[in-house]
Amino acid sequence: MKIQFQHLRTFRWSLVATAIAAVACPTPTLAQSVTSSYQTVGRDVAVRRAIDIKVYPGRASAIDFSQTDEAISYVLIADPSRLVFSTDTELSRGRAQTVFLRAILPLQFPGATTTKITSLSIKTVDSRGRQRLYTFNVVPTNKEPDKLGIQIATVSSENTPNLNFNAGQTITASEVERGLIVAIQRRYTTANDPIVERVQQFLDKLRTQNLSPVDAAQEVGIDLSVIIELVKIAQEEGNFIDSLSVQSNRE
Repeated sequence: MKIQFQHLRTFRWSLVATAIAAVACPTPTLAQSVTSSYQTVGRDVAVRRAIDIKVYPGRASAIDFSQTDEAISYVLIADPSRLVFSTDTELSRGRAQTVFLRAILPLQFPGATTTKITSLSIKTVDSRGRQRLYTFNVVPTNKEPDKLGIQIATVSSENTPNLNFNAGQTITASEVERGLIVAIQRRYTTANDPIVERVQQFLDKLRTQNLSPVDAAQEVGIDLSVIIELVKIAQEEGNFIDSLSVQSNRE
């Protein structure tokens, strides 16, 4: 009996597209296009919890609000001994929408405490006068850059991918994990592929931070369609095993 796994083939192309668009690629020909992208984080997600942003030696990482109607009114770095910031225009003008972060050699401030991963607070005000406070964890790293920074965006329900599941079905960590294992076993991806690491980060967020699948995907910067395909792979693999069991019992 031959069973076709349409979603395995779809996932293969999803991996290729997402890997090119969202994660760093070791080949020089793709590195430039990959690092020209930003991680998009929904505004509702960003105001509820601290978001990680990486900073690299000799490079600037941006936090951009230009996809919203918000202007930056205040910026605070908890530990300024290893980090400096600038904005696209002076804060006093009320039109700044981007913060640029740069790592520096450690400075000594008498009486100040330091930490490797510090917090960054950004306060904004929108066109209606509503204020929002965002918190970021600034993570210094010497790894190859995979993003230029973070874009905060208003994400409506219209932009949320349709799960195409039956009523009552949801995305579970166990199904995503099982789908990933199947995809690796069938060589649609490899265990050391950067997209696999993103999926594992997604699973960690789902299990330890009580996030919704949409929020977890936004936080780690992975397209939710990839997660959906993994769930479908797991479900179809389960159906395949069930069909083999039924056939064996009949024999």
